[in-house]
Amino acid sequence: MMNNNRYWLFLCACLLIGLVQVTTKSGISQWKLEQAQRYAEQRFLGYIAEARRTLKRFYYLPYLVTNDETSVRFIDGEVRLEKRIKKQLIQLDKAANTKGWYLLSGEGDLLVSSVERSKLSKKNASTIVSKIHQQGGAISVVTKNKGVTPDYFIAAPVYRASDVVGIVAVQIDLSLLTDQWFADGEAILFQNPRDQFFLSSDHRLSADWFNDTFNSQPTATKRELYDQTHIRVWRLQDKDYLIQSIKLDDLNWRLTYLTPLTSLNQTTNWISWSVAVGCLFILLLLVILYQRRQKKLSNLRIQKLIEESEKRLSGMINKTHVGLVLIDKHGHIHDINLMAKNYFCLSDSMISNIKAWQLFEAGNPNSTTLQLLKNLEQHQELAEITSVETMARRSDGSYFPVQFSISSFPWHSTPYYLCTVIDISKRKKAEIAVQNANKTLQLRVEERTQDLKDAQQELVESSKLAALGRMSSAITHELNQPLTGLKTLLSSNQLLMERGETKMLKANMDLVMSLIDRMANMTSQLKSFAFKRLEKPYPVSLTEALQETLRIHQAELDNIDIRIRVASNISMVMGEEARLRQVLGNLIRNAVDATQNQTPATIVISAHTDQQRVIIKVQDNGCGVSEDQLETIFEPFHTNKKMGEGLGLGLAITANNVRDMQGTLIAKNNSDQGMTFTLTLQNIDSDSDSDSDSK
Repeated sequence: MMNNNRYWLFLCACLLIGLVQVTTKSGISQWKLEQAQRYAEQRFLGYIAEARRTLKRFYYLPYLVTNDETSVRFIDGEVRLEKRIKKQLIQLDKAANTKGWYLLSGEGDLLVSSVERSKLSKKNASTIVSKIHQQGGAISVVTKNKGVTPDYFIAAPVYRASDVVGIVAVQIDLSLLTDQWFADGEAILFQNPRDQFFLSSDHRLSADWFNDTFNSQPTATKRELYDQTHIRVWRLQDKDYLIQSIKLDDLNWRLTYLTPLTSLNQTTNWISWSVAVGCLFILLLLVILYQRRQKKLSNLRIQKLIEESEKRLSGMINKTHVGLVLIDKHGHIHDINLMAKNYFCLSDSMISNIKAWQLFEAGNPNSTTLQLLKNLEQHQELAEITSVETMARRSDGSYFPVQFSISSFPWHSTPYYLCTVIDISKRKKAEIAVQNANKTLQLRVEERTQDLKDAQQELVESSKLAALGRMSSAITHELNQPLTGLKTLLSSNQLLMERGETKMLKANMDLVMSLIDRMANMTSQLKSFAFKRLEKPYPVSLTEALQETLRIHQAELDNIDIRIRVASNISMVMGEEARLRQVLGNLIRNAVDATQNQTPATIVISAHTDQQRVIIKVQDNGCGVSEDQLETIFEPFHTNKKMGEGLGLGLAITANNVRDMQGTLIAKNNSDQGMTFTLTLQNIDSDSDSDSDSK
């Protein structure tokens, strides 16, 4: 008996749980569908308004051509205007972001278009002509072929008197209507008067798929909600969609909005089974009641915050340092803040008797701002200007510069325009002051620059004189010694001749010739230092110049370990033959002099390529120089040799020759011993390097 009671209790509990689950699922489903219906309805209406605004931008386009006298003349037979008409259509096509402009005859023949390959089929042209003649005014036509995007045309007739002599058709890209704000899974469908689908925002539920496989009768389910609202649900590709449909009378289109119910059904099932458990049901009910109460309190707080925010915003607008003027499409002032009143010296009684354009009537009838405000109703789509400088007029008739901006400001479905005005009188005065200061500063800079040039010229002249003095002193000193020696030897020779001592006389004559050779060497160096500059380097053989130089100095290199490392791909460099040989000879002679007291003495000459350059290094293990002397090593008359052994022009001549050949010469001390001179010249060949060593 007890087991039977338990069985019946269990059965009743199961039935009760099942009844609760079914009842809960039905109630929650109704509630969720009501919410989905309201939410989808709001989004659908918002999309329709957006779609109308999008298409409205194109309605006036055909009249840009139909109202043009040139188009009528071309249709009447002035064939020479074809290029002009085509150019005009191409420009309009680009400016309006459309897919094509077409000028047809009254019978539908294509006269000229903005695209090379016309996208206007004969069938579409015939349809446009037929509707134009039926309605006698502007029309719109949409066509759809399987596998291609739909064609949407806006057309208007061209009249001569009361006869239709031509038609202007503009092809619009309907993807503008599907590139809108859609949540995941939502879709919008477009049908023509024959209930054929021609456009869909979802590639899975395309218009071609609907036309081929869709039948609204067996897949549609009608439901009635608790608030007596009737809804329709479509079963598409194993998914349920909430359907809302409306017919646009002006376009004769039917728009269908699909809201996916997959998430809603999943939520309903989950909640219904959760509610079937008693404790969970009670807890969930309490939570829902609590959340609903909190939501109401939150809404009240939000509403209160919104009201307070509006009050603060109103106070901020009146206290802002920018003039704000709210006007309608006729130019009437609906609201103006305190700063704008102060700008224009307006009283409350004057605002209602003045239009916005009168505030900018500053003596320039061609002003863009003035023309826009005067004709705002005709150019509403162009009413977007930002930070334009113009002149404004106060109520007392005085003018002042302002920075003007205007933008659309819809309010309660009424188009308004918000004008922003900033007085820039102080800034303009500051700009003028800055310009004057810049001019004054420029004059001062030019004066100081000229003074610096004069001072620089004086320094150059002083440097020349100083260099000339050093050179004269060095030359005088170097020549006085051999001249004194010559005088002494010649006097001695006279006595030796009288005595008949021929051997001593011959020895003295050898010394005389040595002193004369020394003086000739000095004058030769001076001549090389003053050698004429090279106008333009040309290709010369580096290897031949190096071989010739080594042969000349062969005697000096007998006791020196000389090593040559030249890459096999190096042959020609940019330079001048005589200068190149003199540079190599001076560097080798300098290395020989530096290694006189070294045992063993070593000189390494290497050459390799680096992109478009040839790098030649002359390295020795000689005495080197100090860091202070290294900075002035290439200056004229700088030498470390003893008095009488040279003028100090060798490296100065070498540096000048390298500069003439558009190269560089760098000297540095080695880390261990000696110096390295690095000569860089322009390369002719750029093959891979391979070194060959010889001793």
